[in-house]
Amino acid sequence: MWILLAIVAGTLLALLFPGPVLLARPALQPAFAVAMLLVGTLVEREQVRAFAKAPGRPLLGLIAQYTIMPLTAAAVATGFEDPLVRTGIVLVGCMPGAMASNVMTVLFRGDLILSVTMTTLASLLCPLVMGLWLPLLADTRIDVPVVPLMWNATWMVVVPVCVGIAARYLRDAVPPWWNRFAGAMAAAAIVLIVLVVVAANRDRLAGIGGALAAAMISLNLAGYGLAYGVGRLFKWPAPQVRTLVIEVGMQNAGMGSVLALAHLGEAGAAPSAFYTALCVLTAAAALPLARCHETPVPEA
Repeated sequence: MWILLAIVAGTLLALLFPGPVLLARPALQPAFAVAMLLVGTLVEREQVRAFAKAPGRPLLGLIAQYTIMPLTAAAVATGFEDPLVRTGIVLVGCMPGAMASNVMTVLFRGDLILSVTMTTLASLLCPLVMGLWLPLLADTRIDVPVVPLMWNATWMVVVPVCVGIAARYLRDAVPPWWNRFAGAMAAAAIVLIVLVVVAANRDRLAGIGGALAAAMISLNLAGYGLAYGVGRLFKWPAPQVRTLVIEVGMQNAGMGSVLALAHLGEAGAAPSAFYTALCVLTAAAALPLARCHETPVPEA
């Protein structure tokens, strides 16, 4: 519950005092990389072995993510006449999983290796996905910065997590307090991300109308619900189901905001700006409920 309260308080702080919050912007990416290193140390040997037994799950997860979200976004976008807004909504659906999803996976006691694998593969495939879905669903083509996208996914997520996993795997034991410390640092990274995103997009968030807000909330909740259905349909274990739900519902709308501003303008960037903070808030709000109602899913 404390992380939800911290996010809500941080959002209000960023809306009221964006200037001081944005001073932390240059430190955001390095701080996130350090947090991912700590998160990697939470992966135990049993989790590595379990992932090795079902390496095909990330591919199924990717198929689910890049069909559920683009098609749901296109359905939601039909309620708007402005073509820029419609394209902006579809763009959100074509984004890979947010890097914050890896941290949220740890807080939900999900499968970190599955989460990082899906985030990485989805980031690498994002240009192809956008090239496929945007012309079909939004009649729009957008140039995607492929190399920066791959580089960010590599140095901010893949490398730190792999180093952290290796460090934990090679040690016989860790101090009793380490897991609590690493988890707290991961949660702090989530709060910092929300603060900077909200502060940087305050003007766009202020201009969000009720209809657009409702549409993005519907997209987010539908992503969670449909991903949960896919995980249960294929009888994934509970930690993998939770991971799939988070990866599908938490889109990297921050990257979507950058792309939309470059190609669609303020109107097209509004959906991404709102979704960036929204998906973290909804996930954090569901965290206490998820921990109280964990139900086992039969092993595949």
